[in-house]
Amino acid sequence: MRTPKRLATMEHAAVRAAFRFPWRLFLSIVVVAVFGAAGATFGVVQWLRRDLPSPEQVTTIQSPVKTTVYDVRGRVLHEFYKENRSPVALRRIPRNLVNATLATEDRSFYDHWGVDLWGIARATVNNAMHLHAMQGGSTITQQLARNLFLTHERTLTRKLKEVALAIELERDYSKDQILEMYFNQIYFGEGAYGVDAAARTFFDKPIQQLTLPECALLAGIPANPSLYSPRRRARAALARRAKVLRNMLETRAVTQVEFDRAMGEPLGVTAARWSNDRAPYFVELVRLHLDERYGSNAVYEGGLKVWTTLDMDLQQIAERALDRQLSAIETQLKPRFTRAGFSPHQAPVAGTQQNTPYLQSAFVALDTRTGHVRALIGGRDWNQSNFNRAVQAQRQPGSAFKPFVFTAAMDNGFKPTDIVVDAPVSFPGGEDGKPYEPRNYDKQFRGPVTLRYALQQSINIPTIKLLRQVGVAQVASYARRLGIMSPLGQNLSLALGSSEVNLLELTAAYAVFANRGIRNDPITILRVEDRAGNVLEKNAPRPVEVLSEETAAVMTSMLRSALDHGTGYSARARGFTLPAAGKTGTMDEYMDAWFVGFVPSLVAGVWVGYDDKRTIGAGMTGARAALPIWTDFMMEATRGRPAEDFPEPVGTATRLVCAESGMLATDACPHVTNENYSAGSEPVEYCTQHPGAPLDPTSPEIVPPPDEAPPDAPQTPATPQR
Repeated sequence: MRTPKRLATMEHAAVRAAFRFPWRLFLSIVVVAVFGAAGATFGVVQWLRRDLPSPEQVTTIQSPVKTTVYDVRGRVLHEFYKENRSPVALRRIPRNLVNATLATEDRSFYDHWGVDLWGIARATVNNAMHLHAMQGGSTITQQLARNLFLTHERTLTRKLKEVALAIELERDYSKDQILEMYFNQIYFGEGAYGVDAAARTFFDKPIQQLTLPECALLAGIPANPSLYSPRRRARAALARRAKVLRNMLETRAVTQVEFDRAMGEPLGVTAARWSNDRAPYFVELVRLHLDERYGSNAVYEGGLKVWTTLDMDLQQIAERALDRQLSAIETQLKPRFTRAGFSPHQAPVAGTQQNTPYLQSAFVALDTRTGHVRALIGGRDWNQSNFNRAVQAQRQPGSAFKPFVFTAAMDNGFKPTDIVVDAPVSFPGGEDGKPYEPRNYDKQFRGPVTLRYALQQSINIPTIKLLRQVGVAQVASYARRLGIMSPLGQNLSLALGSSEVNLLELTAAYAVFANRGIRNDPITILRVEDRAGNVLEKNAPRPVEVLSEETAAVMTSMLRSALDHGTGYSARARGFTLPAAGKTGTMDEYMDAWFVGFVPSLVAGVWVGYDDKRTIGAGMTGARAALPIWTDFMMEATRGRPAEDFPEPVGTATRLVCAESGMLATDACPHVTNENYSAGSEPVEYCTQHPGAPLDPTSPEIVPPPDEAPPDAPQTPATPQR
């Protein structure tokens, strides 16, 4: 017999049984659903394969990698890229950055097979509860697949393709390989692809030097580079960084102390984006070579590494010297257009080669022994004009061409002490049938002078007479042997620099004198490697003997006289005291000003003028407009380096001679100089113009001229150059 209490208990049990949740059934349904979803996903993947990259494409992933150009000391000069990306190995990525990314983007990365179904379900439920998208369900592998092969459109088909590719990636790559590719692929904004480029772009430092808060900031940016830009939206970036740090704390990637300290740090990004656009005119020469030899795809996507000959220290010294001198000229002459007053709206469109209305200049420095280009400036502002005046501008060199006339003479039996008469002269066959009557800059005539003195003082008429004796064709031939490749006119005005040349070839030709008669063609690139480190190109000097060592030494000696006592004397007046040689050049109406000079190991050339070939200003000779740039450069470039002197060739003899007569000097000779002679060709008679006691031939002293030498003369070519 059932008691009321027992009946009540049975009734309650029945009620509980009626309302008991069928957990086993539910779990069975969930398992079936999950596996069904997986099966469906697998089926869809197979169906989508026809529109996806082939397995071969997936297993040979190579993202576009930038080409990096280095200077001779391994410093970055420039980077060419469509996507600013520098691949970096996973082991070099800071652990804090790895942990921050995994904690924020994919906590189960090392557990799933490319797709996290539970993560998708969790994100779906969370987004439904908030009625809008709060979380994404894509794994790191899916994000990598999307960035490599797909678009960012929000469609079901794209999502399914993303899943399919993620599964394929997981089959072909290890987890660490996928994570490394992800870190090198993701976009951070401001043109930076990959973590290494992002570290440079935002913090101007190598990725290995990133701190914890910097790692957290970078880990948060890829979700929305525009929204979380630390330069344009600092508050949003700060909040995003805080979210990443909380994720790291939740996953125990950082301690509470590290979290608190990092939360109090500022964003730390640099005020402006890091830029490595240095020596743009030189870099453009490098790019043109690479593009011609390897193609533009290799340049912008191939990850080449290019080591060049440029020395960034010397480049910056040259840039400062050039800017300082040209600004001083503009301040003095007050032209209508100056660089400082030039409006950006007047600048040509990038990529054009238009002229600028303000004063321009070019500069080249070469290693005399190798031909390596150490510095090159093609203009005052690449952004306003990318016309490279160091290699593309053809201008008349004026007296800077005269050394080639004297070189041909010295190599064919003439001596620096030979006499030529500086007197009025007239030659038939000039302009419009009129006689060609060259003149000297100061309109004076000095009578008999030595060849050394004629070059030292840049006297025109003796130089033209010497050209007639040696022969125009002979002089042109010597100029070509030394490296002048531009067309040369076959007339007497060639002696005065009427044929146009470019600065690079002229400077390289002067290097032959310093290098004992050995020519090395200019070199800009030392080595090129592909992204795997294979050497594609390697350049070394190819020395060619084009002058005898004795002739080169004689010319160096004569050009030293031009610097010490002639038209280049202002270099000494400015305080440059090291052994050096060089020559000024000035064209008619002061349209072109030049100076090319050298110390034993370094040669440099300077040109100053306007693009439209107009007058720089009254009295703006090579000595006044160009030489100060060369002098300032050489003084700073040689500071702290051991002093070098020019060696004397074996088999030569040095004698003290009268600069006016070319005979052995006496104590009555007003101007005395040291002369080098081949053994047996030295003079043996003492000066008859200035009788006196013989000077001690062992004495090295040279008597300087009483007054500073006159400025270099503008030249009058056979036909006016306008």
